[in-house]
Amino acid sequence: MATFANAQSPDPALAGNFLPSVLASSAPHRDSLVALIKGKQGLPSWVRNMVRQPRYVALASQQVEVAGKPMQVFEACEAKRCEESRIRVLYSADGKRTLLRVSDVKLGEKIFGQPSAGEMRALGL
Repeated sequence: MATFANAQSPDPALAGNFLPSVLASSAPHRDSLVALIKGKQGLPSWVRNMVRQPRYVALASQQVEVAGKPMQVFEACEAKRCEESRIRVLYSADGKRTLLRVSDVKLGEKIFGQPSAGEMRALGL
């Protein structure tokens, strides 16, 4: 019979969070996202403005493991257009590494941040 005494439980700091509150309260998360999207083409306007104007629908974050390291993944979408415009944001535990997947009907799908194969899976690819 298997025992789960040594099973690693999710870090509560990496699950159940909402992107607008994390961006408002964590400088590493905010700064790394801003640096990632600054000047990039092909971003929906709500994504370009998401740090200053959190007018989007956000789901609670989930902890994922990539290459043995805990990471946090967020999902969000444009209000009233969730089927047409959505994102997945993957952060390292400290918030300093950010990867972004944008899926938009008009602008197509784009990946920002040069993710590894494991990170691509965490982004849903």
